[in-house]
Amino acid sequence: MIKRRVIHIALTVFLLFVLIPGSIALAHSPVFPGENHSPETAYQIDNPAKSWAIYDELDHMDEGEYYRFDLSAGDRIQLALLTPESPAESGFLPSFALLMPVAPEVNKAPDHIDVPDGYGVILVEGKDPGEAAYEAFSPGWYYEVAALLVQEAPSDGTYYVVVFADVHQDDHTHDDGDDHEHTEKAAKYGLVVGYLESFTPLELVLVPYSVQKVYHWEGQNTFVALLPILLVLVIGGTIMYYCVRKGRAHLGLSKWLAYFAGMAFFGSGVSFVYQMVLTFTVTGIHAEALISLIFVVLSFFLGLATLLYAVREKPALTPWRRTGLILTGLIALFVWSGLYLGPALIIAAALVPTQPGRTLEG
Repeated sequence: MIKRRVIHIALTVFLLFVLIPGSIALAHSPVFPGENHSPETAYQIDNPAKSWAIYDELDHMDEGEYYRFDLSAGDRIQLALLTPESPAESGFLPSFALLMPVAPEVNKAPDHIDVPDGYGVILVEGKDPGEAAYEAFSPGWYYEVAALLVQEAPSDGTYYVVVFADVHQDDHTHDDGDDHEHTEKAAKYGLVVGYLESFTPLELVLVPYSVQKVYHWEGQNTFVALLPILLVLVIGGTIMYYCVRKGRAHLGLSKWLAYFAGMAFFGSGVSFVYQMVLTFTVTGIHAEALISLIFVVLSFFLGLATLLYAVREKPALTPWRRTGLILTGLIALFVWSGLYLGPALIIAAALVPTQPGRTLEG
């Protein structure tokens, strides 16, 4: 029976890492750069063919923010510019310029953009799309204000992308008296670079952390974003504590750890639903939400499987069951469930030593 369950878990791993990656490849690898206000301090993009989502904000309306990457002649260039807020409501509408190591200029860059000698410019002005798009893998929204596709790069060399705004967007900035205009409200934008969409194993593991940073970029309060999973943990813990006090449940250390891991997985499912509903208030209901529901179902499934071990009296902590619990934790880690807490707790539950004279960890 135990061996059969481990085989079921192994099949789930196969499905997740063979079938689902075709869907996960629709997402972008998130990046959060630092100061990059000149060609000399431009943020380096090492693989511009891979799809990156760069989340940043313009600190000064009279400066651009620079990104650089190296290409060979004939390489494809694909770029898009996003904002988390409606340009019509925020008053912030950024644009971008592609600086190429060829002359002459295709367009003239704004005066506050530094163009290296010998470089040509393709200027892509931002336009209000009118409505937000739905992001399925970490339920959220964005406004795509500009995009560019160059099928073949004209020459070998270093290319730059500069994100900038109209210096006359005065209602979005204030003068601090030192010849710089600073934003009263963060002028946030996202720059999407590349077209080959994939994750490395490390990037997959870091997605829950990156998603919280994206929610902050969208303008969400971090505590509120984490509140659904916190509430599930608190409510679930209170219920189990009451059951133990009343003699209705008897949990050993392994099962206590597994119980809270299950609550963390359920909490992730609830958090996904909360983010979906929040996004619907901006975008309306979208068919892409079916992709989000896959992650909801996965989190609930992991929570149910974990709680079945935690609350039942019979399951012994055998080597096969330990293996099954560890596999559950690894699956949760790679499908972004439990916000690291769930995977850590269920793996810890598997590693708890069996107490002398006891066959069950119940």
